[in-house]
Amino acid sequence: MNLYRILIIILSLFIVSPTFAIKKKKIKKGEMVSVGAPEPDGPASSYQATPDVNAPRVKQPLIGLIAYEGDHLHGIDVSHYQGRIDWRAVAKDKNVGYVYLKATESNYMVDDTYAYNLAEARKNGLKVGSYHFFRPGVSAAGQFAIFKRVIDKKKQDLLPLIDVEVTGGVSIETLHARLQEFLRLVTEEYGRRPVIYTGRNFYNKYFAGYSFYKPYLFMIAMYNTEEQPYLANGDDYVIWQYSCKGRINGIRGEVDQSRFVGRHTLSEIMYK
Repeated sequence: MNLYRILIIILSLFIVSPTFAIKKKKIKKGEMVSVGAPEPDGPASSYQATPDVNAPRVKQPLIGLIAYEGDHLHGIDVSHYQGRIDWRAVAKDKNVGYVYLKATESNYMVDDTYAYNLAEARKNGLKVGSYHFFRPGVSAAGQFAIFKRVIDKKKQDLLPLIDVEVTGGVSIETLHARLQEFLRLVTEEYGRRPVIYTGRNFYNKYFAGYSFYKPYLFMIAMYNTEEQPYLANGDDYVIWQYSCKGRINGIRGEVDQSRFVGRHTLSEIMYK
């Protein structure tokens, strides 16, 4: 009889023991753990992004934004990498509501397709803006000189876009000092702040802790995800560049695609 009771007690421990349940749960959870997708790195960039291992594992809404499901205005950005573009065909593509064209880089480079792209895109009725690839290793004054010379503000529909995705090997202090001076010069020229483009990981590392950038509109790049990215500090942004492998009528090969998020609309980046 005592032996029978001992067997009953042992069997009950196997059935209800929390130790076994917890162990099973931990193994299952561990199998599903994943890190965030790496962020984009443009052809001209030397920045190598790393997964954001500190990011929360669950989707959270951005401050001031609603769920992004539904229709949002989509657009593209192009440079000489896209070659000769048929802008008449592009303008007929339902996935293109605005366009950013690469104009300049550093203090020396002018994109050799910029003049053609600007004239043809606007002639075909597209809302067009221009972007500058910022090099932190070069003075703000030198970069602004070529920016001002090449980009005619009278021919811009959208606010200028400043592409910031590399450090150029300079210190964080130098990066911010030169970038902030460049943004100040552009703002004085246009009478309005430009839009800043950067990757999600780059933003989290170099922008999130600086209040200077709070008033600026951001385009955030992050690929290989179906969910709208959110920033480490919960900051808002207006545009998400979600792909570098888009296919658009009139463009041979792949192209960057983006779209507005939440309640944000084209009116926020219109220059005129």
